Amino acid sequence: AHDYVLKCSHAFNVLDARGAVGVTERARFFVRMRDLARRVAALYVEQREELGYPFLPAPSPAAEPVTAPLPRPVQPAGDGPHTLLLEVGCEELPVDDLGTALDQLRQALGEALAEGRLAYETLQVLSTPRRLVALVRGLPARQSDEQRVARGPAASIAYDQEGQPTRAAQGFARSQGLTPEDLEIRSFDGKDYVVAERVEVGRPASEVLAERLPSVIGALSFARAMRWNASGAAFSRPLRWYVALLDDVVVPLEYAGVRSGRVSRGNRSLGSPAVAVSRAEDYAAALADAGVMLDGADREEVIRREAGRLAAEVEGEIAEDADLLREVANLVEQPLLIRGAFSEEYLRLPDMVLLAVMRKHQRYLPVLRDGRLLPYFVAVANGANLDADAVRHGNEEVLRARYADAAFFYDADVGKPLSAYTPALATLTFQERLGSVLDKVGRLERLAAELGEMLGLAEGEREESVRAAGLAKSDLATQMVVELTSLQGQMGRHYATLSGEDPAVAAAIEEHYLPRSAGDRLPETMPGVVVGLADRLDSLVGLFAVGVKPSGAADPWGLRRAALGLVQMLVGKVLSLALPEALAAAAETL
Repeated sequence: AHDYVLKCSHAFNVLDARGAVGVTERARFFVRMRDLARRVAALYVEQREELGYPFLPAPSPAAEPVTAPLPRPVQPAGDGPHTLLLEVGCEELPVDDLGTALDQLRQALGEALAEGRLAYETLQVLSTPRRLVALVRGLPARQSDEQRVARGPAASIAYDQEGQPTRAAQGFARSQGLTPEDLEIRSFDGKDYVVAERVEVGRPASEVLAERLPSVIGALSFARAMRWNASGAAFSRPLRWYVALLDDVVVPLEYAGVRSGRVSRGNRSLGSPAVAVSRAEDYAAALADAGVMLDGADREEVIRREAGRLAAEVEGEIAEDADLLREVANLVEQPLLIRGAFSEEYLRLPDMVLLAVMRKHQRYLPVLRDGRLLPYFVAVANGANLDADAVRHGNEEVLRARYADAAFFYDADVGKPLSAYTPALATLTFQERLGSVLDKVGRLERLAAELGEMLGLAEGEREESVRAAGLAKSDLATQMVVELTSLQGQMGRHYATLSGEDPAVAAAIEEHYLPRSAGDRLPETMPGVVVGLADRLDSLVGLFAVGVKPSGAADPWGLRRAALGLVQMLVGKVLSLALPEALAAAAETL
């Protein structure tokens, strides 16, 4: 059964590579394959359990490990202030998870300290791909004392007619660790009650931290989490070690089967050497000696500065790309920047293709001069000890192969006009019950004509809208977009221009995907607006009609995004459109 699941996965990859799987069908196939793999694994475990796991050696009772209890927390010497270090070590975290985890760590730890009555001066969170770090300075030696007031029975019940405490008062006083003489009478909502007022003396900070830090780690959640051991704990990637120090004393804790200590790990390029941390304040220096830059902002600055220097050596510059800079800074623990080169013959390809390969697939920083690409790039490696020449050669070979493929796809694509690819859309499934992408294109053409009239477009703009709708998805059948799906729309506009299409039609092909997200730019041309509205209305009406709709946080078909994009266009372009009529028009095309 597992072999057949693998064959299913391979078949999907082959079909997807040839453009035979629609964008909306891809998510459904992923879910089916994951479900099949999960069911096969569950059946396998069930069968092995029934057989008594015959391939496992019989455990010896004497050899069974005995987990020793955690040691009692020890308070560091002195009255403070103290410094807390918490390092959560794990396998390499995805960049997006790293950002959300830092925000969660700051909030969860701050709340835990507040609830534990531990004031502090500063709370700093840092990260690398393999660790989340919190440094808290200015912690007191003990919790602050807390005055607690507990309300007991009504005064009329607590005391008899002679004013002597009854059993109710005696029992309440005993439960509070007081004598009846310590009780007071206070009025609540016009009625007298006995109250017990006592001071809860603060406990040592080490005890409070040992209790609360495991819940801080457990509070970190991720959109996609994994479980890797018998503890059942979920995290973005497997947890491997914790360093928890209050000054020079280890704060004992355990979470997900991992216990805290004072040993961290250095850069993976150095073999992940063990790094013993003697004091919390020595942590950053100890990690720096082991090839780890803890502060992501420092890594970004190093990358920006060194990339600029390398680009300037070839009379170029690095384009501003904050997202890419943040991503590469969070992929390494110690950035090593290396300039590579590629053949000038590939500069004949559209810049969008070269940049997509460099930025999205290889995470390289492109080098430009006066806005034009130069045949150079800057790669960011992890670890200053690496062989720069070997890394450069390897990256150049990877990029050369990718650009050779891109040149082949491009040359094949421009051999015929964009409209010639439209019939091939019949082989791409949009949705099982809604037909192929070609069927969708037919609906878009009819709907674009009606929307053009509803919006009062001139005859020329209506004709451009219908023509753009007919070509809007044609680039999905080109080899370049099959390989680089992020270029859909952009390559359509490029190929349409080369095919001699009207500039307004070419622009609308790209613009109908806008806005891709909140805050993204809107279409500039009215044909782009019309085709964009038609595309979103068709998806919303069609998919809801066949029972596909968002559930909770899951929206694999992007229907919420489609609805928001539709509203953004109408509001941003100040357009008046009767949505009930537009939705009805979309429904009539099904």
